[in-house]
Amino acid sequence: MSHDSEAAFASGEVAGIIQRNANQFFGSLTAGGIWTLCSGREGSAAWPLADGVIKAENSKKTVAAVNIAFEYKRQNEGVHGMLTALGQSLAYVEKGYDASVVCIPKRYSSHNAPGEHLKRIIEATAPNAPIAVYVYDAPNMADIRPFLGKIECVRDIDLSKTTVPRKAGGKKISGQISTVWAHVREGMSHPDAFFRYCQAVKVVSSVGERRTDYKLPNEPIEAVKCIDSDADPILYLSNTVGDALKDKTWRYVWYHYYFRDEQIPIFKSRSPYTVNDSETMIRINENQNQRLFSGRKDSIKNKIVDKLNADSNYTENEAWEDYVKKVRKDAHSYREVIDSGLFQLGLIDADGFLTNHGFKYVSACEKAGNNPYAEEPMNILRAVSLQIGQYDVFLYTAHKYSRKRFAAYFDDFTRKRGGNEPEFQATDYLEWLNEVLTNQLHMYRKSTTRAGGTRKPFQAEMSYLKKLGFVYQDESFRRGIGLNIDWPLVESSLVFFNSL
Repeated sequence: MSHDSEAAFASGEVAGIIQRNANQFFGSLTAGGIWTLCSGREGSAAWPLADGVIKAENSKKTVAAVNIAFEYKRQNEGVHGMLTALGQSLAYVEKGYDASVVCIPKRYSSHNAPGEHLKRIIEATAPNAPIAVYVYDAPNMADIRPFLGKIECVRDIDLSKTTVPRKAGGKKISGQISTVWAHVREGMSHPDAFFRYCQAVKVVSSVGERRTDYKLPNEPIEAVKCIDSDADPILYLSNTVGDALKDKTWRYVWYHYYFRDEQIPIFKSRSPYTVNDSETMIRINENQNQRLFSGRKDSIKNKIVDKLNADSNYTENEAWEDYVKKVRKDAHSYREVIDSGLFQLGLIDADGFLTNHGFKYVSACEKAGNNPYAEEPMNILRAVSLQIGQYDVFLYTAHKYSRKRFAAYFDDFTRKRGGNEPEFQATDYLEWLNEVLTNQLHMYRKSTTRAGGTRKPFQAEMSYLKKLGFVYQDESFRRGIGLNIDWPLVESSLVFFNSL
């Protein structure tokens, strides 16, 4: 298990400890409310990056959320890791976190009490600093909860009485938190989308950007000018603001593969209006391209065409204005998902450049004829998804908890249907798994605000894991097993990572 995966389990355990002792940790900040804690990873790439984030939210809406940076050190990092952790924890608070938690081994071969040593240093130099110290005995990664009963607090704090060593006017962290595993979204996080973005980084960072390559029809240009006369249509429609590498990369991707040529127009004919249903250049599998802005009744092009046909007072100019607003909004959504996902998968770095793994991924795709669905690039994507993207945490946790649950009752989550045949209830099972990861392990944060509160638990994760082949496409769940995981593929992908 990787350092980051161990840190994920440890941070979840610490989040549970703090939640159980919330009155002590938060002090007068509690104000009678109930605290709920969740661990995850930073939602941004701004340096310095913590090993994890613990977000605490109070049931009283008047009580501000608290963001706690988590720093984890393994035994092999040695005693110098203890001092490194202290410096990092101070840097996280200065960055904008409300507090930091340091989690280090209970003892090293050369030091029997590093936790107490760290506590003495803090109390001698920064006694009011919002830094808590935890120590742990060696986890058993085969256990259902590797750190259960193995972590203890050496330095607790009352956050309401601490002093934040941050310069005047320094900003607090906004509260962005991603899941423990890399952020993905169904309908967006396709291997081809990842490849084209990484390839664009390679192109733009080598030869620069040529905006003259981005051709727009007159209609969206005029619509943008009506909305904002000072706006640059190229920047507006791609939702970019400047010339940072990430901005240039996204424009290259957006105008070459998504919002391009024949795909741009809303309709292809008048009297009656008919939807322009042209596809993007992003492949969702080896044989099918993605549609964007059309293809469903609630797609923006379909809605606009229906309105043009039904309402004679609705003009084409108004239609184009409604359309470009949606294009701008979706450009932001797609970019947010794709570049943050690639960073969390370890294919691009915090500045937007390709990492070593990113270069290997692009090279493998290009050698396969620009086909990210070929064997070698898929092997790379699977490997980084498990080890860097931490999907091993999700898969192993689901497996261990499911095995325990079904050992007690094989036909759990199974009902009889017509003809008395047993049918596994995947929705009920995922709701239970959601409860385990959210309330027991503090490793998943429920969100009811996206998609009007209609999103199902692990909707994005299931889509992505199926694409990678870690979960069987044709039988994603099995009676008496739950999540149907291709373990030989998981294990071979973990081995493959060591060869990258």
